[in-house]
Amino acid sequence: MDLMEHQAKEIFLQYGIPVPKGMVLYHESALADALSTIGVDKFGVVKAQVLTGGRGEVGGIKVVDSLTQAREAVRAILGMRIKGLTVEKVLVEEKLDIKNEYFIGITIDPESLPALLISPKGGRDIEQIAKEFPTAIGKYLIRLKNGLPSFEVIELAKSLGLHHTLWGGLVDIAGKLYKAFCEKEATLIEVNPLVETEGGKLIAADGLLNVDDNALFRHSEFSQLRKELREMVLKDKGVDYIDLGDGEVGLLCAGAGMTMLTMDLVVQLGAKARCFIDMSHGVNPVGFTAALEVLASEPGVRYVLVNMFGGLTRMDEVAKSMLQAIESMGAKFPKPMVIRLQGTNVDEGQRIMREAGYEVYSELEEVMATLKKILEVAR
Repeated sequence: MDLMEHQAKEIFLQYGIPVPKGMVLYHESALADALSTIGVDKFGVVKAQVLTGGRGEVGGIKVVDSLTQAREAVRAILGMRIKGLTVEKVLVEEKLDIKNEYFIGITIDPESLPALLISPKGGRDIEQIAKEFPTAIGKYLIRLKNGLPSFEVIELAKSLGLHHTLWGGLVDIAGKLYKAFCEKEATLIEVNPLVETEGGKLIAADGLLNVDDNALFRHSEFSQLRKELREMVLKDKGVDYIDLGDGEVGLLCAGAGMTMLTMDLVVQLGAKARCFIDMSHGVNPVGFTAALEVLASEPGVRYVLVNMFGGLTRMDEVAKSMLQAIESMGAKFPKPMVIRLQGTNVDEGQRIMREAGYEVYSELEEVMATLKKILEVAR
């Protein structure tokens, strides 16, 4: 799971890594509060919060000197698309007095060991640094039994020609990053740039943290972030996803009214919907693939109920999109799935699904009776 910049910085603060003062905004109306938090004399920088790099190159990061400029920047950034992702929130931060920029991070080396990376060429992607200045990246493989000794960090800094006044700060930040890396079971943690201010302080001006998906069940602190990120990614694919917290049935429906009706019918069977996905924004294989991948991977979902009803939406297109999505995931959907198709071209849609080996129904009574039998057998 990849964290956004502001989320990574919240983790940094928990480990004592300095970050700029800042505030996350969803609307320009909160700018006055941000100004109060940051301070008039330190205002500021406005940054798009999306899970991709290259924000500055497309106008997703703007330096501002006043509330008026900040308001204009927030208006310009909110809602913009960056590499296919919609910006729904921005991070407003204090402006730093930058003397130098560095890179520091920990990742998994091909030898399957954590590797500490440091470079005096911060402020650009590490891949770009490696390409343009290959000798400007220092690496130390961290042996788990030894941890990250301070003298190794100092030796790395020396080899890169970094001034001795930075060594203590680098040792401190590297140690805290490594602790966060281990405790959060990360695959990558980095600060780029790590800013040296005119006053000699080292501050994490940007942050990146990727957590191993296979370890998330051990980290309840990420449950809300995981939910928010999933909903955001699905929304960008034209799919509305709502996590209902508990239950055993995953719903895939078309339209809010049909979804609510289906939820009520599931309750009447003595079960409960674990989540629902609304496909009312249009039928396409990309959306169905995203939706079915969630239903297949969500541990709490044991059964899937598909209830598609449409007038303008053609059921043959629904069937083709569903099968294309399932084929991209594997030969067969991995969980019991009950399907109802009703509406335009329903006969053709049902024929397509049945020829692929799936039972499909026209009426609500039929599909709910089938789900009831499956639930009874399981109990």
